[in-house]
Amino acid sequence: MKLKQFLSRKYNQFKVILLSKYSKDDIPVIRAKYFYKNQTALNLDNPKEFMEKIQWLKLFHYKEEYSKFVDKIDVRSYVERKIGKQYLNEIIGIYDSVDEIDFQNLPNQYVAKGTHGSGYNIIVKDNSVVEIDNIKRKLKSYLKGNYYYRNRELVYKNINPRILIEKYISDTEDSGIIDYKFYCFHGQPKYILVKRNENGIEKKAFYDLQWNRVFCNKNPSNFIDFQIQKPVNFDKMLELAAVLSKEFIFIRVDLYSVVNSIIFGELTFFPGGGNRRLPIDYLNQEMGDLINLPILE
Repeated sequence: MKLKQFLSRKYNQFKVILLSKYSKDDIPVIRAKYFYKNQTALNLDNPKEFMEKIQWLKLFHYKEEYSKFVDKIDVRSYVERKIGKQYLNEIIGIYDSVDEIDFQNLPNQYVAKGTHGSGYNIIVKDNSVVEIDNIKRKLKSYLKGNYYYRNRELVYKNINPRILIEKYISDTEDSGIIDYKFYCFHGQPKYILVKRNENGIEKKAFYDLQWNRVFCNKNPSNFIDFQIQKPVNFDKMLELAAVLSKEFIFIRVDLYSVVNSIIFGELTFFPGGGNRRLPIDYLNQEMGDLINLPILE
């Protein structure tokens, strides 16, 4: 029985990978991934839960024309227009190819990002000891990728891949910066996902608008088990998140709080690609109820 389950699991993994690369139809890929992650079918005909509605928005609403909000360079124009350029991180350089980058003349600390996807990041804390060839290989692999094929997010499909190098920012010397991810529904922030690094491991926790920690019934190992201090500029962060999210049905606004200042991170339409249900059961329904889907014409 165990062998049968193992083979079945491996087959499902292979099937998802195969569909992701070669299927011309996004719907079966999305259905397969969702089932694999949650062991339950995705309801697209009458979506109720949060991630079901996120998948619906991915397929039928947020398409290629929304790429300007996820391209890490183009989105800066939107942020500057909405809240001002003072909330943007400092740019060191923008490059179409890795060969254009003069690594020897970069600052000792910086962050290199692929502009056309999520997770295409390299954080350099000491440029004098890094292996430049390894960084070049990673960046070149980023430029070759089309992030659309990972989760079938059309917003990424036609983005011109570039490398953005920004100033390294940190609020603590040992653990790096805390990432505050505001879940916004029809222009209103409702919950905040806090992410921080603990000894090289990413940990997270959900908070409500009163900065009460939302406890997870499944208690996964990557959830923070202690109270994170509310940032001193939390009310201003809420205000900025509301302004940046006003035009969207749902969007996640990522912000950083650094030495009493606020720095914009990114906008995210589909947290985790919309593939995995939230580990806090009641939030799946509650966040789903907060999204009013448009009527397809």
